[in-house]
Amino acid sequence: MSVTFDYKGFAKNLTKQAEDILPEDIALKHKKDFLEKIYNFTYVAGEAFSKDDTIESPDTAMMLTQIISEWTFHKYVDLLRSGIPEIYHEAILQKLAFVTFEMTKESVLSNLSEDRMLKLVEVQLNKAYERACKHLLENGQISQVIFDKAMSLSNVDSMRNIPLPQDINSVKRNKSTLKFTVAALILAIFTALLNVFYSDNANLIIFNPIAIILLSIYVGFYFGANKYSK
Repeated sequence: MSVTFDYKGFAKNLTKQAEDILPEDIALKHKKDFLEKIYNFTYVAGEAFSKDDTIESPDTAMMLTQIISEWTFHKYVDLLRSGIPEIYHEAILQKLAFVTFEMTKESVLSNLSEDRMLKLVEVQLNKAYERACKHLLENGQISQVIFDKAMSLSNVDSMRNIPLPQDINSVKRNKSTLKFTVAALILAIFTALLNVFYSDNANLIIFNPIAIILLSIYVGFYFGANKYSK
């Protein structure tokens, strides 16, 4: 018995997400066609998984559909940036979608973990992408320069290098505590110098406790900021 889920609504939702993260260079020239293709590939994949008797739950069907949708997004970006004529894009994306469809299904049937499945899909999809581009090269449909550029591009790797929200927060946290660290360091050095060169000064009896209190406040602030801002 096949599972069912709202793959039409799901395709619309993923297409909206794709629009939100569409690279600026792609959006300027190809936004309408790009999003239309993302929707179509996601819709077709969702429909296929929804009607597949080997898929046992709607959640699994949705996950597999999303994998195809995301890889279509990344490789379509690569194709548009590569210089490969647009006439060949559809055929290449179809080949990649088919490979992803087969690899995800095989992974589910083999009870692979999601992590292993994603790695398997990525390896096989990149091989299929290279074969498709090499076929164009061997047939004289693209130049060696374009082939080399296509092989060097990887939008998925570029997006992996974008700092995650927690990484950004960590940077902000470090910046926010830096000025207090510098102030505390200056106070500590100043206090040490006073005690070395003016050890007989009666005012140190008052100044030293104040300095210790201020430094203690800083230590509490620093560790608190690092603990509770994560």
